[in-house]
Amino acid sequence: MDCREITQATVAIQIMQTPEDKRLQQLFHCIYSLFHGSFLNWIMHKYSNGRHKDKLWEDAKDAFQNGLMALYHKAQKKEFAINGSLKTTIYSFGLLQLLAFFKKEKYAYGSDNYIGYFNLFIEDVFLKNERHELLNERENVLMEALKKLPKKQRNILLMKFFDKLKSKQIAEKLGVTAGNIDNDTTKAYKGLRHILKSKFIPPQVGQKQKQWS
Repeated sequence: MDCREITQATVAIQIMQTPEDKRLQQLFHCIYSLFHGSFLNWIMHKYSNGRHKDKLWEDAKDAFQNGLMALYHKAQKKEFAINGSLKTTIYSFGLLQLLAFFKKEKYAYGSDNYIGYFNLFIEDVFLKNERHELLNERENVLMEALKKLPKKQRNILLMKFFDKLKSKQIAEKLGVTAGNIDNDTTKAYKGLRHILKSKFIPPQVGQKQKQWS
């Protein structure tokens, strides 16, 4: 069986679900041969902005390895099915692991990278289904709330939350006035409060009120 055949999604999952399968070593060899280099190049092309290249390259290598192991362990538990190509699935698992690195060391990359990764994390359907493994309950709720805001308002809040930028600094980055930023910030906070408030249903009489903290 050659690499193209063994990396067909249904074949690969069957092998991963059978630890004693003698083709397992061949499968991992083929995965590295076909997808490892292309994953690294894809990450560098898509997310490298000229800075932090060496760190991104090293993190991407670790992310690919960790993502492949995560996929393998999930397949062993028979709680996962591939709805597409193996390549796409491995890329998604690798990207999820890269986001985990980025979450841990976001200040090592810079705000523009962080906002780009964050928006991808919100919008990617696969990552939405898997992100509970990376984020806690509070972060998942906030993620869903931010997703419902207009992207411009969301990015402004991210710059305020994570970069501690003032309105004038954000205005310079976006090419607008500080007044525009203040107006968008007010709208964003108002929208966020409304979304989070609706997330928690008021308790019945006699029940302890659930609060967002």
